Amino acid sequence: MRITSHEEPQVMVQNPLTPQIEKTADLLRSLQDSIQRLRNVAEALREQLEADQEVGGDISKPQIAKLEGLIRDCQKVEKTLVAQSSQFASLAETGPSLDLDQLRGDLRCRLATLRACCDERDVSGGTDG
Repeated sequence: MRITSHEEPQVMVQNPLTPQIEKTADLLRSLQDSIQRLRNVAEALREQLEADQEVGGDISKPQIAKLEGLIRDCQKVEKTLVAQSSQFASLAETGPSLDLDQLRGDLRCRLATLRACCDERDVSGGTDG
């Protein structure tokens, strides 16, 4: 395959944030797993307390209410983590990468336009006393 003068090879620039993105994604996964485990344990404990209460155990309703509150809190955190993970994943895919060649071309074009309508010394920073 031959590259003609008007075609430029595409250069893949690695995102310098990739290691940080990977660490953050790993942390989000770990947090999701931990919160889910906590919720599962709280639900199992609530079910056990309710069963003990039915058998005539000495379990107070405030204890069960506290567990239900903990379960709801876990669910809220899980929901937030899922939303954040989705946003983070889309950011990681699109990434804050820059096309330096395009930026360079845009700057050259704008400078050429300025030079065409202004004195070149003014554009390049030169001053005349």
